[in-house]
Amino acid sequence: MLYLADCYEQAGRTASAWALFREAEDAARRAEQSDREHIANERATSLEARLSKLELRVPAERRIAGLELRLNDAPVPSASWNVPLPVDPGKAQLEARAPGKKPVRIQLTIADGPGSQVAEVPALADAPKPGPGEHASGTSSGPASSSVQSTVGYVVSAVGVVALAAGGFFGYRAYSLNKRSKGDCRADDANACTPTGVSQRADAKTAGTLSTVATVSGGALLVGGITLVLTAPSGAPANASTADPRQAASTPFGLQLSGVW
Repeated sequence: MLYLADCYEQAGRTASAWALFREAEDAARRAEQSDREHIANERATSLEARLSKLELRVPAERRIAGLELRLNDAPVPSASWNVPLPVDPGKAQLEARAPGKKPVRIQLTIADGPGSQVAEVPALADAPKPGPGEHASGTSSGPASSSVQSTVGYVVSAVGVVALAAGGFFGYRAYSLNKRSKGDCRADDANACTPTGVSQRADAKTAGTLSTVATVSGGALLVGGITLVLTAPSGAPANASTADPRQAASTPFGLQLSGVW
């Protein structure tokens, strides 16, 4: 978690890095790893002064029934409205939607921190009523979008697993080359090596770098792929009258993974 948070910070994703450092701090505290807890706390504290914040302002008269806000397709709970939230700098999309209303999408540009900006949610206009013979939910493409998102999730997860395996391979190769190079270096001076030893150590360093990059990338891809699979729409039939009555009577069960940075 500390390595991934550091990668987020290096990539300019300050809010994601800050949140992950705080999560790592809590995990280290529970594991009684005071050194890691101290490092995570220091890194998170240093980032707090550089965070970009965004307030999603929703006036009381616009809090209509069923209103949902999504930032970069991640749901924002109502408790987080009208409150400055840490967000990653860069392009962002805010979407507001509610039953019977036309959805509104707003493109935002979050400036590098420190700083705070406000995005006010506009009033939603009424959606056109369905014509004769049309289902109230319209011609939803839920099943298709669910299938596409799930497929992408499985593919991303598979790539993540391959990257993790590559990270393990390069990690072992770095260890093996470094160990082998010791036979071509002086015992009293680890930096005095034959040309073969120098070459092996250079190769070991390269393999170590590749191992780190592949492991961090693989972990991020695996988490992202699993998230895509878990958050894929259920793809339930749009017309309930054609469904199996036994299925219609059953209680639905869902799992939702959500968050906002």
